[in-house]
Amino acid sequence: MANLADEYGTDVEIYIKALTTTIHADTPTGAPAGLHDLLEQLGLERHEYPTGEPLYIWHTVPDHLGAEE
Repeated sequence: MANLADEYGTDVEIYIKALTTTIHADTPTGAPAGLHDLLEQLGLERHEYPTGEPLYIWHTVPDHLGAEE
């Protein structure tokens, strides 16, 4: 799994996942909890790669949000 925020050195990289209509928001490895909280307050859903400790965290725009939202 590529983390675009790590690759580009940004706080958040928002993009449409290839071959899907899913909007992803990548944060850099080790991003502060406050950044994740902010994305969740904006309505994005948090996902974690399932390990004992999250190695990879990303957010997606839920299907119920329209394009304008």
